[in-house]
Amino acid sequence: MAFIKSALKNAREAINTKKFEDAIKECEKVIQYEPDNYNAHVFLGVANSKLNRISESEKAYLRAINIDGSGVLAWQGLAKFYEDQKNWQKLAETLRELLTKERDPKKILEIINKLIGLYTDKIKDRNSLVSFHKLLLPESSYYNTIKQLNDVSPVQTLLKIIELLDKEESETIKKEFESRKNRINAGSSSEIKARVQKEVFTHSELEGYYDKLFELIDKSNDANVDVNTLSVNYIKHLQKKIVAVSDKHELLNKLYKKSKQFIDRGTISPIPYEIIIESTDAFSADEYDLALLKQYSENFPDTGLSKIIQGYFKYLQKESSEALDLYNEGFEMTQISLFGNLSLSWIYHESKDYDLALDTAKNGRDIVVKYEKRFGRTLDKVLRSLELCIADCYLNIDIKYHTDALLLYQKILSVDENNIMALQGVGIIFSAQKQYDKAIEIFENIQKLDPSNHISISEIGWIEFLRENYEEAIKFTLEAIKICNDNALYFYRLGRIYWAMSEEYDDKKLAYAEFIRSAKLDQNLSGPFTYLGHFYRLIDRDHVRAKKCYQKAFSNDPLDEEAGMQLSEYYQSAGELQMAEGVYRTAIQARFKAGWAWKRLGFSELANGNYSDAITNFQTALRTNSKDIYCWEGLAQAYRNEGKYMASMKAFLRVTELDSSSVYAHYQIATVKQKLGMYTDAIEQYKVTLEKAQIKGEENHLPSLKGLGDCYLTLTMEYFQSGYYGRSIESLSQGLSIVLRAIRANNKVQCLWKLVGDLCVAAHLLPNYLNLVSIGPVVSLIDIARQIDLDLKLHLPKDIDNFGIRLITDSDFSNLPNSDLLIILLTCGCLAYKYAIVLSGNQSDTAPSLWYDLGIIYYHLYQYMSGSGNEVNNNHESISNFLSVAIRNIKIALKFEPTNHHFWNALGVMTFIVDAKISQHAFIKAMDYSSKNPVLWTNLGLLYLLHSDLELSNQAFSKAQSLDPDYVPAWVGQAYVANLWGSNEAVELFEHSYEISGGGYILEADYGFASQAFIRYKKSSKLRQTSLLSPTFALLKLTEQKPDDAASLNLLGLFYEWLNQPDKAANAFKGAILVLEKLIHRDRQIDQVSDNSSSRKLAYVQGNLGRVLCAINDFSGSISAYNTALSLIDQDNSDAITIFKIYTILGVGMAYYFDDKLEDSLHMFEIALSETDRAEQTNIGNDINEVRKDAIVLLSQVLWALGGEEQRNLAKEELFRCIVKNPNYLPAIFGLCAMGLLQNDDTLSTAALKEMKLPIKVIDKLDKDRDIDFLFSRYFLLQNNPEEATNILTKAVHLKPYELIGWTRLADHLTSLASPFTSVSISSTAFALISNPLSNASKNLGTTEKAKVYRTLVTALLITKQHLLDEILADEKNQNENAKAGKIKLCENLRLEALQIIQAAIRIAPWDTVGWSLLKVARSK
Repeated sequence: MAFIKSALKNAREAINTKKFEDAIKECEKVIQYEPDNYNAHVFLGVANSKLNRISESEKAYLRAINIDGSGVLAWQGLAKFYEDQKNWQKLAETLRELLTKERDPKKILEIINKLIGLYTDKIKDRNSLVSFHKLLLPESSYYNTIKQLNDVSPVQTLLKIIELLDKEESETIKKEFESRKNRINAGSSSEIKARVQKEVFTHSELEGYYDKLFELIDKSNDANVDVNTLSVNYIKHLQKKIVAVSDKHELLNKLYKKSKQFIDRGTISPIPYEIIIESTDAFSADEYDLALLKQYSENFPDTGLSKIIQGYFKYLQKESSEALDLYNEGFEMTQISLFGNLSLSWIYHESKDYDLALDTAKNGRDIVVKYEKRFGRTLDKVLRSLELCIADCYLNIDIKYHTDALLLYQKILSVDENNIMALQGVGIIFSAQKQYDKAIEIFENIQKLDPSNHISISEIGWIEFLRENYEEAIKFTLEAIKICNDNALYFYRLGRIYWAMSEEYDDKKLAYAEFIRSAKLDQNLSGPFTYLGHFYRLIDRDHVRAKKCYQKAFSNDPLDEEAGMQLSEYYQSAGELQMAEGVYRTAIQARFKAGWAWKRLGFSELANGNYSDAITNFQTALRTNSKDIYCWEGLAQAYRNEGKYMASMKAFLRVTELDSSSVYAHYQIATVKQKLGMYTDAIEQYKVTLEKAQIKGEENHLPSLKGLGDCYLTLTMEYFQSGYYGRSIESLSQGLSIVLRAIRANNKVQCLWKLVGDLCVAAHLLPNYLNLVSIGPVVSLIDIARQIDLDLKLHLPKDIDNFGIRLITDSDFSNLPNSDLLIILLTCGCLAYKYAIVLSGNQSDTAPSLWYDLGIIYYHLYQYMSGSGNEVNNNHESISNFLSVAIRNIKIALKFEPTNHHFWNALGVMTFIVDAKISQHAFIKAMDYSSKNPVLWTNLGLLYLLHSDLELSNQAFSKAQSLDPDYVPAWVGQAYVANLWGSNEAVELFEHSYEISGGGYILEADYGFASQAFIRYKKSSKLRQTSLLSPTFALLKLTEQKPDDAASLNLLGLFYEWLNQPDKAANAFKGAILVLEKLIHRDRQIDQVSDNSSSRKLAYVQGNLGRVLCAINDFSGSISAYNTALSLIDQDNSDAITIFKIYTILGVGMAYYFDDKLEDSLHMFEIALSETDRAEQTNIGNDINEVRKDAIVLLSQVLWALGGEEQRNLAKEELFRCIVKNPNYLPAIFGLCAMGLLQNDDTLSTAALKEMKLPIKVIDKLDKDRDIDFLFSRYFLLQNNPEEATNILTKAVHLKPYELIGWTRLADHLTSLASPFTSVSISSTAFALISNPLSNASKNLGTTEKAKVYRTLVTALLITKQHLLDEILADEKNQNENAKAGKIKLCENLRLEALQIIQAAIRIAPWDTVGWSLLKVARSK
């Protein structure tokens, strides 16, 4: 034992002298002797620790603790070891164990503080930190041990715990909120936050620590503690906890209790005061603790609530202005004050500012609801007071809110049945609803509750007044005055009663006296001043006093509608429009829902042109009264002026719903539809308007008739632009009838006569359709216009309109030609414009355009009558007067408006031919006033073009194009310039002009486009027939508008001829002939000798007519046309006409031939040959030889047709001679071959066939129709060698597989041989060629030829079907049933295919009788 003590002593000394190895050795000696020696292991742990032997040191300490766990030395060493190693977690655990072992107070406090520091700085575990702070509180087991030490302060410890818990709860709420907000179906942010707060605050311990803290503070009176801040934080914590948890009642009471305690302690925080004040359940502001309010406002004068309280006290002192300022200042700082909203709502109510009172009370009610939701307590009195204020505001604002007010009153009465104010409100509402009995019952009940209640007595009197029981009304009103003789309202009502008793008090003096008394008692009451204004306005006629009274009434109460309306009327009558608008705006500012003010302001803005503002005003007015017709009309008009036509129409439709008889609304709907381009609908609407006007006694509503006429005029032009010329002329005719009706009602309306002129001038666009115009209205209009000597009044040439008038007087109108109708209509237009000018009085605002219109229509008359070829009885000079008058009228217009470029342009156009210098000057002057007008530049370019100045012309057209690239005439003009220059661009320019014109609607482009297309098609064989459709359509539209354009009609006929429409071609040629004959006849009448060019043109057209008449089998007509052409050029031996003459002779010869007049035909061909001989001698040109060859072939055909042996021999001789001269002329060889085949002359036919064996290149050039192959096949067929014929045709197909003619001839051949399946195959190939859009086989193929291909295939299919049926019948016994059924099904399929194809053939060529026959066969089973 002595050894152990010595060794341990040595070990301690070694450690003290830092000889750690020696200490270890000494300890090991002890341990060897005594393994469980506690001190040895402790010393060993210390020594190893100093030598940084970590593992050995820790093991030594732990071994020591295992030996004696109650000893503190090992624990202290282990703690020091872990601290040196910075192993904080194990250090904390060691210190906790050491704390349980330690008995020394200082050591205990040191360990606790060490743990607090460790968890504060190193481990940062707030919950553990709080738990160690709790060890310093009185309820801790260590507190009695350490409480005597100076460092122990429970107050400071509690402050620290509260701080830590507060931070912990805040961070927990934030952390949980962030983690949950992104979860699916987590809810809104507010919902998530509420749930988290509830979870945290439910388990919160802060409340208890606050209580302990304040308990200790009360005992200790520690001056170092900021009690005020603590109290504020405690209250805030309680508020948060109350909101979060479900069980609020106990906490809420505690909150109120603590707040009162803090107030009693003299807290310097406003929060406790605010909690007590805002939680007070009071019916009015007077019921609040005024002393507390005063104390709060004095202690905290700068808070929002304090400002409100100060405002309230100012109001009690009758300082309303300052009070409201303070209220506003307070509400800017806080909007959630219940006291503020309750007190201010009643202040506004008492000052009759019901709108503001309503908004404030509603805001207060919302706060009460939120308060209940947050704190679980309903402030019933506050809520009832606010709802009573809301109800009373509803009552006073507008009758439409009475329902809402009644519900609130009834709710209040359900809780407080004797609430007099609510009873009064219900009674007043019943009175307003004319439920007078119920109202009186309620007011009588009020009397029982309070006999001195003068309001109920007055209301009963007012009800009697409304019932017109004036004596009773006076009785009750006087009784109310007796109780309260200083109430101005009662005297006003008494005055109203006297005012209404017109029979007893007719002079209104008694009423006047009562109004005066009321006004003296209360100069702020508007009613007395309003009726004083009525008295002065209606009785005394003193408008100055009346106006002042209205001003006073309106200033008192901007809600007084009568005063506002009468005052604004005075301002408007005085021209003080801004003052009137000021009245409206003041009324609106006072009460946003003042509908009358919004409506009148809307009309004012409408008059000022502020349409957007007017729309807003009318819309606002309609929200107050959605059935105000005048307001809807104003809104509709504002929409219309703003350009919002659909909205305008809807508004006018609403007017018609409210008043179906409104003529104005129906009329405006029609005008809007007209403005929107819905002309058909507008016409129907105008007719409806006329019906409505007739019902109201207005037989002819002129605005509707004028609008109807305008619609018809616009439709006329619209239909014309769209190409619907028939509809266009019908609209024109209907328009004239309508305007006649209007003029008969009132012939002094200038715009009606102008409309007549505009309708008549449109007639020149549709000369071919004027027979559709009803002439009666036109004649009636002319008769009305002629009642005044217009020419005398306007200083125009006398009887200048006699042409048209004579046509009317000398005709029975049964069969007037279109040309005469056009003259009559234009004459009517002239008279109409003159009448309009007379009515205008030559006023500068309307006369210029009318003179311009008159000049234009006279120019149209001049153009038509000078260029149409009409018979005018040698009055050429008179016709020239039209141009002179037209120019004179334009000059008059220019005197009025010398800067009008339209007038200058018209002058330039009219002088275009007669005086180029004036024309150029006029165009240049027009450009001075409108330099960017493409029309002017184009017209100038045309002038230069007319005078062959192509360079200037091209520059002008280019300038016009640059100004407006879509202006068609500029492109047309440039195209003509390019054409005259010989440029290839002419074709492209004409095409471009036609395309941008929309196709066929710009005449200038139509002819140029068509003529270029004609030249291009004539030169090229690669173009399809479909390329002719557009130019044909262009010419069709051109000739419809210009039926006297012979060149266009002739060109149209040629296009129709190319399109295989000879009937239409013949009509076009006949039209051209009529025009040319008229022109020739006119020239003869005016003593002009027609040059050869006119006769030559007529001859050409007659030749064209003869050709197409021959094509439609009208041989006699063809012969007549050809002979007429020959007679016209009989004396013309010029070289230019010779070839035409020969072809004309050939044409008439062919016509004779087809008309079976062979002798005449032969004679004509002989003449043709003699003409070719003469032409050859004169060396006219190379083409004459081609003509001669054709003539010989035709002559030989006629000789052969005559049938005599001599004639047929002569025919052969002619052909032989032709072949000798022209060995490659195939028609002659074909003729000889055919003659040989017909006479079975093998020698002749063989010789002819040998002549056909030409090189392939030559054949391709000469035999484009592949007639050589056909003749060879016919030859072999006549030789009874069909196989060789088939080979010939098959070889032709192999050589040219892309040509349709080879396939069709082979198909026809095989079909004729009844070759079943092969014929179907070949026919199908031909059918596929014409069906393929990529193939050129069907190019220029007519419908008849296409139908023939269809028929061939159908025939082949039917032959094959019959072949199969014959096989079935012939071998019926030897066939099995399956094979037989298969063949029968194949037959049916062939029949159905044939049926489908033949139906398609009939659709494209229904005139083909063969197709119908095949259809019949195909339909039979």
